Amino acid sequence: MTNIESDKQNRRDFIKYAGGAAVGLGIGGLGFLSSNGNLAEERDKNSQLQTDISDLNDKLEDLQRWSIFGGGSNIKNMPNIVDRQPTVEMNETFYFDQKNAFCRVDNNPEAFIMPTYLMGEVPIEANTFFMLMSTSTLHVKSIDESENSTCILESDSGDCFTEASAGGNIYGSRVEPEPFKSEIVAVDEKAFSYTAFFDENEAPVNYAIFGPRFTFTGELTIGSVTVKRVEQLAKSLPK
Repeated sequence: MTNIESDKQNRRDFIKYAGGAAVGLGIGGLGFLSSNGNLAEERDKNSQLQTDISDLNDKLEDLQRWSIFGGGSNIKNMPNIVDRQPTVEMNETFYFDQKNAFCRVDNNPEAFIMPTYLMGEVPIEANTFFMLMSTSTLHVKSIDESENSTCILESDSGDCFTEASAGGNIYGSRVEPEPFKSEIVAVDEKAFSYTAFFDENEAPVNYAIFGPRFTFTGELTIGSVTVKRVEQLAKSLPK
């Protein structure tokens, strides 16, 4: 009788331990499957990262084959205060490369009318207008290769100083900048334009004058714009 009870107890213990082991193996198996799933996911992510890195390296290698730079003067004509004809020349001096750019107007020898975004047409007094836009965080957005290749560069940060006198009052500042974002379009041997984007809250003076977007450009009279492949540029070098 004792042996029978003992056998029953042993069978119950075996079933309990075997069941526990099975549950443990099940949980372990789920953990193993989950681990394998995570591993596969990480492998996919790593593979995508490697592809992205390879693509970026290819783009960088191609970009290094380009010469993108220039500088000079754009002339634009503003309306005079007598008959509002566009006779007042404004000289915008500029420079750019793949990372840096500036555009500045040092002075206006004559009074002119500024069509502003919020204040209407404002007569700007002679020898009072100054503007400087600069950035050192440009990156190449795109290059359209053609007979006169076009490059678009962008920046999310920059400083803009604008100062002018109207009606005896000075607006803006030559020493306190306002922030702006920019887009530059450079056309090989032909043109340069510098578009500024102003936020109403961050750049109230420039926003009031130029609005949310304004493109500074004109007739390229002095200097040059280069958007060429290095091997193409090398052909023009003296031998």
